[in-house]
Amino acid sequence: MSKKNIIIAFSSDKICNKISCILTKNGISYDHICKTGANLRKCCSYYENGIILCGASFVDEPTHNIIEDFYEDFIFLLLGSADKINMHNDEKVYKISTPIKQEDIISGIDMAYYKSYENIKNKNYKIIEKAKSLLMLYNHFTETEAHKYIQKKSMHTGRKNIDIAKLIIDKYKK
Repeated sequence: MSKKNIIIAFSSDKICNKISCILTKNGISYDHICKTGANLRKCCSYYENGIILCGASFVDEPTHNIIEDFYEDFIFLLLGSADKINMHNDEKVYKISTPIKQEDIISGIDMAYYKSYENIKNKNYKIIEKAKSLLMLYNHFTETEAHKYIQKKSMHTGRKNIDIAKLIIDKYKK
């Protein structure tokens, strides 16, 4: 499974270039480089999830504001000096303190990607469960019948179960 939706976000051009070189050299592509908090917020709005490698603050806003707004959808890898990154005393971020080795960044991305994948699986599970509940409520299906209905629609249309579940939810929202 390829790693995608990776955003590099530092105010410094030098740090952005170093991180992008490390990723590229290790066969990991990134999607965006952001140098301000506003630019990072805009990039986050393009994706449902992803990994953000960033520093402790930007010129226009502290990183913790962005973390608070996007931690449910993105995994944050906070890079910097121990005193700056330790200001973030929550479990919403993974921290890598300086001096940073190339291996630290790569293993941090691997760990963040695994966590991001788990988050996506959990979100998809909740969406499918909600769709099954709606089918049970409005169509008087049993849970097994609702599950089979989603699977059958998925096979007949060539779409994923999660896509069918989203369509069901949208149908009953109206």
